[in-house]
Parts: sequence; structure tokens; C-alpha cells
Amino acid sequence: HHIAMAEGSDPLTEASSHLGRVQALLSSEAERLKTERDKMEEDFPRLRLFTEDCVSLNVGGQIFMTTLQTLRKDADTMLASMFSGRFDMTPRKDGSFFIDRDPTYFSFILNYLRTGTIITPDNFAARDALLLEAEFYNIKPMVDTLSEFSSSTLMKDQDKMTLLSWLNWKSPWRMIYKASRDGFRVTDFHRCCDNKGETVSVIHTTGGYLFGGYTDVPWTSAGGQYRQSTQTFLFAFRSYGMGHKAVKSDVVASANAVYHHSSHCCAFGQSLTMFIADSSNANSNSSSSWSSSEYTFPSGVSNRYWLVGEPNFRTTDIEVFGHQ
Repeated sequence: HHIAMAEGSDPLTEASSHLGRVQALLSSEAERLKTERDKMEEDFPRLRLFTEDCVSLNVGGQIFMTTLQTLRKDADTMLASMFSGRFDMTPRKDGSFFIDRDPTYFSFILNYLRTGTIITPDNFAARDALLLEAEFYNIKPMVDTLSEFSSSTLMKDQDKMTLLSWLNWKSPWRMIYKASRDGFRVTDFHRCCDNKGETVSVIHTTGGYLFGGYTDVPWTSAGGQYRQSTQTFLFAFRSYGMGHKAVKSDVVASANAVYHHSSHCCAFGQSLTMFIADSSNANSNSSSSWSSSEYTFPSGVSNRYWLVGEPNFRTTDIEVFGHQ
């Protein structure tokens, strides 16, 4: 049999042309399949992210292993949002997800998400660095805890750390009263501080002294009543007798740990070991007189006026912190 060909056509040319078209189709199909394969390989870790529990995080070059459950535990955090499935998360070739942050304190972040317990470094520089990371990842409970006494303008960082250690790291402490902001009148104090649970009061005087007291007894405007407490204590960061040494003075006469009266601000001790008067910035009616039968003396001190060097003083500001 003979195949009819168009007049003037060359069989070899026709065959070559046909093969060229076939090769072009095959080449195009091969390229398409390669593209699809590459895309599948690229997407595989991303697809696997939502089918496997384990997640590898590369934080600033350091690898952390955790689970989707941990990362999604607090829905308000940036990490929960990142791994919610709503965003196109592309891992690195090794399957890890890169976060361009300092890894130094990331373990604190991860351990909080794992356990719900906030563990903080034991110095303020580290706490401040961790606070920045907690703010970046939007971990509000940790931000609140790390911001303890952050609004204080009277205490230095070391004062805050020392006070927190005396308070057994209870948290969070928020400013509920500042005399220079809310007023120095006794009515201002009770308006802001009454029935607010346990409190810490910090007092600064015209002599530059800084001291205060903690009590677990809520302040009230009672008409002259002593309140019992075994947990109340007084403290000083800068005092006449101890200079810049931080000291803590525990209650001895627990039956009369604090004194509540509508005409007084905070008052500690039966004989008013430490007492803040009405309009304490405008007069010297506030007083301090130590008695070893009421609150312990700092080691090596016996002068009853060790706090400010004299019986009376005038304040420049007062801060009170509570949980409410």
C-alpha cells in the first residue's frame, strides 16, 4: 500500500515536523509535572504541619520543639494566630518555622504555654528583656506579671525586685493610689484603697527616705480599730539608720498589726510605729517611732527613730499597690 502525500511534500520533513510537535508536547507536560511535583514537595511540610502534632521552631537560629496544642493553647497570642491554619506558613527546607527574635528567653515563653505557670528571671534586666518578648508574642498574663510595680516612680528596679522577693512573688501588683495624682487628703486615700484586699504602701519623704509596709488586711474607714495580722511587715529602702540598705521589719504584736481610722491614711502598730497623716505633703504630722514589742528592729539598730532620724516627717508622694 502507498500513503498518499500532498504534491511536493517531503516524507522526512513531515515526519520530523510531527516528531517535533510530539516532543514539544511531551516537554511541556514534563515541565508541568515537574512544577506540580516541586509544589507538592514545597507544600508537604506545610500540609504535614496540620496533620502531625510536633512543630519545630527556629527562633533566632536556635531550634525549639513543641506541639500544635501548646502553640494554640492561648488563642490571643501571636503564636496561636501563626499556627491557626488561617495563614500561609512556609517552613524552611529542614521543616522548621523561622521566627526572627532573640532565643534567650523563648524557653520562658514556651514553658508558660506548656504549663500555664509563669516563671521569671531573678534580675530586673532579664525580666525587662523577657517583658519585651512577652509583649511581642502578645502573652498578656506574662506581660501583667512582668509589669509588677512598673508604674512606680518612687522605687528603683532593685527595690522592686527586693519587695517582690519579700512578697513571695505574689502577682500581679497594680497601682491603686498615688498621692501626687489622686490627692493627699485622707479621703483620697480611703476612696482609692479601702476594701481592696492586701496592699503595699510606699512612702517618700522630703528627706529623701523611702519606706513602706505590706498588710494582708484590707484598709477600711473604721472609727479607730486595731486589726490582727501575722503577715504584715514594714520595710525601708532608704532610711536614716540603715542608709541605702534594704531592710524588712516583721510584725511582733500581731493583734495590733494595723490601725484603721477614717482620719488616718495607712497606720501600722499599736503605738503607730509608722503612721501617715491627712495632707501629709503639707504638714509634718506623719510619724514613726519603733518599739521592739510591735515590729522587729533591723539588725544592729536600736534608735526608735531610725527610719527618718526624728519622730515626724513630711511626704512628697505615696504609692499604694493592690490586686484590684
